[in-house]
Amino acid sequence: MDKNQHDNQQQPTFDPRMMQAMYGQYEEDEIDLLEYWKIIWGKRKFIVSSSFLAAALAAVVSLLMPNIYRAEVLLAPVGVEDSKASSLLGGLGGFASLAGVSLGGGGSTEENLAVFKSRQFIWKFIRDEKLMPTLFEDDWDEVASSWKETDIEDQPSLWDAWRLLIDDNRLSTTIDGDSGLITLAVEWTDADLSAIWANKLVERLNQHLREYAITQSKSKLAYLEQELSRTTVEENRQALYGLISQEQKQAMLANTQQDFAFRVLDQASVPDEKVKPKRAIIVVLSGIVAGFLCIIFVFVQEGMRKRKEEMELSHES
Repeated sequence: MDKNQHDNQQQPTFDPRMMQAMYGQYEEDEIDLLEYWKIIWGKRKFIVSSSFLAAALAAVVSLLMPNIYRAEVLLAPVGVEDSKASSLLGGLGGFASLAGVSLGGGGSTEENLAVFKSRQFIWKFIRDEKLMPTLFEDDWDEVASSWKETDIEDQPSLWDAWRLLIDDNRLSTTIDGDSGLITLAVEWTDADLSAIWANKLVERLNQHLREYAITQSKSKLAYLEQELSRTTVEENRQALYGLISQEQKQAMLANTQQDFAFRVLDQASVPDEKVKPKRAIIVVLSGIVAGFLCIIFVFVQEGMRKRKEEMELSHES
């Protein structure tokens, strides 16, 4: 076999049938797209009317939903620390840490915000402010001043109130990553109450943390004074004197400083605009989703019809 014959065998040959098959595939895809469009166009009245009906129903439902207002308080964490006092610890640094003696005043921001969302704090706030009838207004009989349900197990509980406020994000906190400022927000159906609750919550949180710090300071001072009476080494006694002095300063600050853990930069004002529900978005999305579902339904219905016709033709043949 010469070289020319070998080259001819290596070169691919043009197959008209392959080109015809490829062209036929493209043409079939184009026909399928056109067929889909014809199906949609044929059912356009059903799709449009269903979308319009869904949007209308969504509009009615959204109008029945109560307006939610959001009141916000801007806070700055208060750090009560003295870097010079740490030098007074000397060799007692590990000892003081194990004993629970710290130089911090109000704890970390994360810990304080965790207290804000704790069950004990929220429950006490609800009890003191008598908020259960307000939180569960639909279950409360205003005339009789009692719950509509006579069975205690069916009446709203403090657990239900905590879930309503925390799990449903009616109370929320946001920390700005750059500035470290904190936004405490309250969302409720009454604009006036949302602002009142937000300001009261900050006030009560500072009070709660201040009282806890005072109690802790008394316990620490009692422990330090007890250790001072037992210690004879002068160096250790001087370190203990420094710790006692620092703890007394913390106790004095806790007793006199109103903004103990958080300083209010901007109090909550009564909001003049609602944040929820976004009625326009609800209506538009409902119409779009309904239209999409109707298109899927039309395609499925058409596919089932064609399948049925093919089965009938196969039985006849």
